[in-house]
Amino acid sequence: MDFPIYRKYKGIDVMFKIKNLKQFTEIKKMGNKLIESEVIANIYPEMQFINDMIQCYEDRWESISELEYTTFKSTNI
Repeated sequence: MDFPIYRKYKGIDVMFKIKNLKQFTEIKKMGNKLIESEVIANIYPEMQFINDMIQCYEDRWESISELEYTTFKSTNI
């Protein structure tokens, strides 16, 4: 598996950059602001969340390109 992997929640402005099996960056739009959070998975539910994103489990996420991720990040600052 090659990292980073990019995902987006379907239907809302929240994007993810999965850096490895235990770390990701989340960017979400809240009003006119972007909130960026760095998450390091230390417990099993967090690790499972990352795996679910990678697999697009239950069709909650969709794959996006690095360009889509960086465009979202740069145009919403």
